[in-house]
Amino acid sequence: MKKTIIFLLTIIMTINLSGCWDQKIYEKSGFVLQVGFESTSTKDMLISFTIPVVDLTAKERTELIYSNAGMLREFREKARKTSAKVVEGGKIQQFLIEDSLASKGINNLIEVIERDSTDPPTAFVLITEGSPKEMLEALQGFGDKPLPAFYIHDLIRSNIKSSYVPETKIFQFSTLYFAPGIDPVAPIIKLQTDKGKGVEVTGTALFSGDKLVGKIDTKETPFLLAMMGKMKGTVFVSKRLQEKELENNKKGCALNINKVKRKLSVEILDNKPIVNISLNLNATVAEFKWNEMYDSDFQQHIEEVISAEIKEICEKVLKYTQEVGSDPIGIGDIIRAKHNNYWKTVNWENAYKDVVFDVNVNVNISNHGVIR
Repeated sequence: MKKTIIFLLTIIMTINLSGCWDQKIYEKSGFVLQVGFESTSTKDMLISFTIPVVDLTAKERTELIYSNAGMLREFREKARKTSAKVVEGGKIQQFLIEDSLASKGINNLIEVIERDSTDPPTAFVLITEGSPKEMLEALQGFGDKPLPAFYIHDLIRSNIKSSYVPETKIFQFSTLYFAPGIDPVAPIIKLQTDKGKGVEVTGTALFSGDKLVGKIDTKETPFLLAMMGKMKGTVFVSKRLQEKELENNKKGCALNINKVKRKLSVEILDNKPIVNISLNLNATVAEFKWNEMYDSDFQQHIEEVISAEIKEICEKVLKYTQEVGSDPIGIGDIIRAKHNNYWKTVNWENAYKDVVFDVNVNVNISNHGVIR
């Protein structure tokens, strides 16, 4: 009898404690893969969705829906009145934000996105040079590319691996925005047709808080990432070597940088932050002079020339970040942790412009090979 009562109580409790939710049928759902935001002549934004089309008889592989709206939720309801399927956001791959809109601040967009549990926090935040809607429209007609969302996703991932752009997802942008003394960065892309139709990564967007304040290109980005301690390896092309050192058909030297060690220290002298950044880069020669054996003196010369060039790039990037008021390396965050008394006495946005940087770069060529 006791076992029967326990069994009945267990059944009753199981029934009462079971959860439930609205049924979502996959075949009837239109999963948004990309969201685009751009400014308009009015106070509203132009928002775009791309949704995959599974009907093999359809001309287009994606459904593009766009409209002016003041809020993301407002646009989603408009999209549901246009799309043949129920619009859902659980599979979003990228949020594309026009640069002119990003310069006004994007935290309000990020916050709305994070509030919805169906929006994936691992979707990429991308800044576009030009209209996201026009980019998505053009990609619909590129028959030699995968679906636009997957094409851009793979493009960004491969360029993150080569350190041409930073890795910035929704949760990463939000974390850096709220962290004192460090600013977010994000990849920049644009539609281009002069190098073969497609989308091109052009560099990195620098933010002050949630506002875009500057841009650096894909040659400068790897060394910003190196100073941030996030470089994954890259190919560096130098044009600094003298013409007499090159064959007639060679215009430079290409190096594979495959290992980076960063050392960063901060001290306060005379009430001013002094930041020492040391980069040790291990590289191999990918392309230079053919049919040559390099002696140790010439190899040292190459290392010195390229070290000096990379040092100049780093100093240029740091000076630019100070001019635009962006601290992507997180110098302020380090000072807040290690020199908190100084941190409490300054406005970091102003104090960052007075930081003195001392950059040291050492390139070590571990292998150059020979072709005969």
